[in-house]
Amino acid sequence: MGSAVAFFNNKGGVGKTTLACNFASYAAEARRVVVVDLDPQCNATQLLLTEEQWVDLYEDVDDSERKTVLRPLLPIRAGDSTVDAADLPLVRSERFGVDVLPGHPSFSSFEDILGSSWSEFGGGTPGGARRTAWLRALRETLDTQYEVVVIDVSPSLGAINRSALIGADYFVTPMAADLFSLYALDNIAQWVHRWLTGYSRARTAAIEELESINHGELIPPELPISRGFVGYTVQQYVSRASGGEVRRVRAYDQHREQIPEHARPLAELSRWGDQELELGTVPNMFSMIPLAQSVHAPILSLRPDDGLRGAQVSQQRKYAEQLRTIFREVVARITEVRDGG
Repeated sequence: MGSAVAFFNNKGGVGKTTLACNFASYAAEARRVVVVDLDPQCNATQLLLTEEQWVDLYEDVDDSERKTVLRPLLPIRAGDSTVDAADLPLVRSERFGVDVLPGHPSFSSFEDILGSSWSEFGGGTPGGARRTAWLRALRETLDTQYEVVVIDVSPSLGAINRSALIGADYFVTPMAADLFSLYALDNIAQWVHRWLTGYSRARTAAIEELESINHGELIPPELPISRGFVGYTVQQYVSRASGGEVRRVRAYDQHREQIPEHARPLAELSRWGDQELELGTVPNMFSMIPLAQSVHAPILSLRPDDGLRGAQVSQQRKYAEQLRTIFREVVARITEVRDGG
């Protein structure tokens, strides 16, 4: 059985997609990995795949849905409650070494369907429960092919992301050391705890009918995510010698010191203690990120023929090792649980 980890924060601009895709590349060095892009902005798809692959996916608007994550959801969008996981439209990312279930801009329309389905699930309707658990149903197929499923989501606290976490085993929260990231930690904890409580009530109402049609496994008594918070990463702040920087560095330090306190409610969703939730610091990689985006390659394996010049060569090695330190810990945690550790 595979392990599914979502990279999730309702605050944007924290490097979530970059971290998710580079983690996928790292995990793929020893495991079969698929990336599922559930962000309607499709940033992960754009990073992982080449321009030629994008054209093939999206140029024909009428044909694009069947080549993306919308394809297995066509029955639900047509009013049914099932997922069509046969012949999934997976695309290979050669540089990252992973398969990709591409995102689609129209995936945002799925928000309303999932919102209604959640309400129906709360009323004990089996169809609402099955649509809410669509990603768990899809994983019945993905887990037979892959050891790690990496899920990239949009920065929101909506129905799509709720369904993503219902279908995941773990989640990692990339963040910055600023005031709004502290708010984000508070919001995530409150939101997850609230809908987990609603899930338990809804399951009680719906389970009898679901079991009668052999779909009870879609809504287990305890979702893996209820103990699946792996931890958070913090973006590095880069100081520069200018008049206002002392104040900014002081604010960074103050906010960083407050992170453990704001993360404590999330520790209730974790198998690890609240003193172990910081996974590490993500370096500020300056021009390395746009370079990696332009050649659709992981930062971990950028090379001179991708455009690395001068000091960038040694910088890339340094950044790669910092990222690997974080990724080793994430892999160790998700495999520890999966293997019964």
